[in-house]
Amino acid sequence: MSFLSDPRHYPDATRSLGVIETHFSWLFLTDRHVYKLKKPQRRLGMDYRSLSDRLRGCREELRLNRRLAPSVYLGLVPLSVRRRGELYLGHGHRTVDWLVKMVRLPHRDMLDQALTHGRVTGRRTGAVAATLVAFYARATRSPLGPQQYARRLRGQVKRNARAIAAACPQARDAVSSLAQRQLEFALREQGAIGQRGQRVLECHGDLRPEHVCTVHPVCVIDCLEFNRDLRLLDPAEEVAFLALEVERLGHDGIAWDLVERYRKLASDPVSDSLMHFYMSHRAATRAMLAALHLTDPAIIDREHWLNRTNSYLADSIRHVRRALQLVNERQWEEDTGQHVSKGARGLPSRMRRRA
Repeated sequence: MSFLSDPRHYPDATRSLGVIETHFSWLFLTDRHVYKLKKPQRRLGMDYRSLSDRLRGCREELRLNRRLAPSVYLGLVPLSVRRRGELYLGHGHRTVDWLVKMVRLPHRDMLDQALTHGRVTGRRTGAVAATLVAFYARATRSPLGPQQYARRLRGQVKRNARAIAAACPQARDAVSSLAQRQLEFALREQGAIGQRGQRVLECHGDLRPEHVCTVHPVCVIDCLEFNRDLRLLDPAEEVAFLALEVERLGHDGIAWDLVERYRKLASDPVSDSLMHFYMSHRAATRAMLAALHLTDPAIIDREHWLNRTNSYLADSIRHVRRALQLVNERQWEEDTGQHVSKGARGLPSRMRRRA
């Protein structure tokens, strides 16, 4: 770590070096590039304990991320030992690790920062949506049968609930209520949900605002590379995840503008009720991931992860309630032949929460 934390050891002639540690890796930021080193660990279905496993993971990261950011992911760089025993960034006598080399993107133009500073225009939103739709059009298809897809989704709902309740016992009642609502929606809308199985693609898998660069050309980085099953998604669910995270940053209108642009460009008539359900499902998944930190005996900021778990749970409950409300309204219309104003999509969040 000390070797890679020294700017003198990089071929970029960099004047500064930043180091960021994540759950799975270390990032070394030079003036123009980012070098990513995977941690030699096993967790959440990922096993990078051996050098060969880390090399395989780096190759997959390069291959998968070049789908949405071809000019950003430059290649692999070996961390080597020279004959005299000193470390060297490049090919040497013996390779001891591998790093993914990337172009360093402007932090201010990542979607989360652009939203925070009010720099997201309709043109930028349109460019993001168009980039995603073009990606989904050429992505590897992996369709699932209606029953298989519905069963898979129900299984994910139950696994999320069990994991959150085990890690955060004080939230058990709320989690149980949430899972009941999600399973109720899945049962009532099993036909519509089953049809979505034919749209399953190998998607990005972790489509968050901080991974989306909004400058021309728009690109998306840091896909989920270690588990293909987690990348196999209905693209509408992946867009719902991005919309959820944009909404959590306080930009409800932009979130639903992204949804509308996706629907139009992809010619995908996915319903509002299903989009709310997908947002609920992704929020529950994020709550589960946050709750897992509470099981770590070495955790430092327990309050942070508890608050994060509860925040995502609240969002998940709110969205599944809205999903069920829309189903009830549609059923009432069908039974009575009268129209109910749907209303929620373009309303401010405080009004949707009251719905």
